[in-house]
Amino acid sequence: MDPNVQGSFIPKQALTASSRGSGVGLFFLLALFVFAASLVAAGGAFAYEGYLNSQITRKDGDLRRAEGAFDAGAIQDLVRMDARLAQARTLLRSHVSPSAIFYFLSTVTLEKVQFNSFDLAVNKNGGATMTLSGTADSFSTVALQSDQLGASKVLRDVLFSGITVAETGKVSFTVNAGVDPDLILYSSNLKQQSAQ
Repeated sequence: MDPNVQGSFIPKQALTASSRGSGVGLFFLLALFVFAASLVAAGGAFAYEGYLNSQITRKDGDLRRAEGAFDAGAIQDLVRMDARLAQARTLLRSHVSPSAIFYFLSTVTLEKVQFNSFDLAVNKNGGATMTLSGTADSFSTVALQSDQLGASKVLRDVLFSGITVAETGKVSFTVNAGVDPDLILYSSNLKQQSAQ
């Protein structure tokens, strides 16, 4: 046999320990830190829940004491009064006051024009349609009255029709016009009166 060849498979030297570090590794320390942090967070959440529950209980007691200080009947009366006031405001905002139309007509009607009939139909949007029948001493007076009413900012779509000469020699006519809601709404008239 060759002297270089070993006849035994049993090593003649002692095996050396592996080069792995002994003790606790970095991964284990990191895992331990995360675990400890999660325990602290869970404990904090549990304590915060207890704190919140105690605050809710305390504030509920405060609320019950405050409710006891008020008279329930008086509160109901105030709620009903508020509903009535809101309804009154709604009614006043939509209330029609046609007296402003008569004042307006008195300022724009010419001296030689006489209105014989007046009809007012209020629309749902708050505006109105006005129909007037009248007489004038001549066609030129009717034309001037048409200019007066047409130049107004509170009347819309002013239309003169049925212009004829009556048996008395006077010219009769009919006027149809839309009326601006601000002219006939009570709330608008009240604001204008208080501004004057």
